[in-house]
Amino acid sequence: MGLAPNTDEMLSTIPPRYNGGNMDDPHMVEGTTIYFPVFVEGALFSIGDTHAAQGMGEVCGTAIEAPLRIVYKFEVLKGGRSIPEPKYESDDYYAVTAFVETLDEAAEKATRYMSDDLKAEHGMDRYDAYALASLAGDLKLAEVVDVPHMPKEVIGME
Repeated sequence: MGLAPNTDEMLSTIPPRYNGGNMDDPHMVEGTTIYFPVFVEGALFSIGDTHAAQGMGEVCGTAIEAPLRIVYKFEVLKGGRSIPEPKYESDDYYAVTAFVETLDEAAEKATRYMSDDLKAEHGMDRYDAYALASLAGDLKLAEVVDVPHMPKEVIGME
């Protein structure tokens, strides 16, 4: 699920991006509130495949795909703080997302986003927010198979 990106370019729907998209996170369940940044007039929400079950990481590139009926309630929050990528709240989690091509980049970006959010939304000092992310935060990888790379030498294509 996601909103339209700010581009006219034809994009693959496989990797999630700053606008959402293929966000296969098993913690996004019934009752979860998801916040999306808006990049184009009208936002243009869309939804794709739904999963009956999926593990963290979606390591083989699929889950138990199932036709599900989804009911969304939309609320436009105007004049608030802008966010660079989607974030969400469930009964158990307050989470930010960070979509990039490497795990190192994702970890750095997600930690920065969480620290920024704790500072902006909860009035924490920048260093205290960073420390809290280290002490109590859970750096989870919901999906790691969107843009797999295979070294050519492994398959004899040097």
